[in-house]
Amino acid sequence: MCGVTVFMGNQSMNLIQRIDALLPQTQCGKCGHAGCRPYAEGIAAGEAINKCPPGGQETIAGLAQLLGTTILPLEAQRGVAPAQVAYIREAECIGCTKCIQACPVDAIVGAAKQMHTVLSEECTGCDLCVAPCPVDCIDLLPLTATIPLVGDWPLTAEQRQVRARKRDHARQRFERRSARLQHERARRLERNVSPPPRMSQPAVTVAPLTSQEDQALKQARSELNMSRARLNKSLRAFGHPPTREQAMRLIELKDQVEAAEQALARLEALSPTPVAVPVATSPVDLKRAKIQLAMARASLNKAQAAGADAEQLARLNAQLHSAEQAVQAAQQP
Repeated sequence: MCGVTVFMGNQSMNLIQRIDALLPQTQCGKCGHAGCRPYAEGIAAGEAINKCPPGGQETIAGLAQLLGTTILPLEAQRGVAPAQVAYIREAECIGCTKCIQACPVDAIVGAAKQMHTVLSEECTGCDLCVAPCPVDCIDLLPLTATIPLVGDWPLTAEQRQVRARKRDHARQRFERRSARLQHERARRLERNVSPPPRMSQPAVTVAPLTSQEDQALKQARSELNMSRARLNKSLRAFGHPPTREQAMRLIELKDQVEAAEQALARLEALSPTPVAVPVATSPVDLKRAKIQLAMARASLNKAQAAGADAEQLARLNAQLHSAEQAVQAAQQP
């Protein structure tokens, strides 16, 4: 252990931030933690400083100087992590979006069933996109860039500043992505979990949208489709990998798609969408309702056994409740 004194309150947070600033911000998990910030918290609590393969001796030396400890060799079982960048073989990409979902810094752009591409300037070489790819079309290539690499150590003062700026940039992209995903999860959960209908009502009636509301929804959907089309057109037209100017344009188009998605989600959240309970009029309807109830229960039990997240369980619970209400409505005379 590196013998770091654990501080309390703001002093502890400042120490964690200073440690985190020295880590490479690949968020690769090779240290045994979920990302760079959790590892920084572990170091502040006394964990060893030599568990970061992407940072190598440069990071270990920086941490040792900050904490006043001895420079240690990188743990042998961690292996090495040379500077690298992901590359997607365009002809083999099926557009599944799994690599986009895995990238911690939003360095991959694309759309469902469309070719994806890596923004080389933003890629941290974490290799988290490789395993999820179902067709194994992602390669990790040696990074050839003007910035100093991990092996170029010790560094000059100017080189250290360049590396620090790159780390800060990667950290900001990771934090923005995390905040966006958290916001999207909250919005989906808010839409999926609706208040249960009253038992005395066989069905839920929803007030129709006004012409103004309907027009706003149509316009938001149209803008989302157009922004997606612009992104897909650029992905097909640009080089692979794209140039720096093309990469900046792809980032801009990707941001436009996300903004359009969020605008549509806000409008849909404002629209009344309670779970409607169908009214059965025949034994066939009752049988169908019971089948739907059995399927809903089975889906929920399967998800619980698999350790599904809270969002999925909430959605399945809402479906189960809807199915139960449908059976009760079908059994009413």
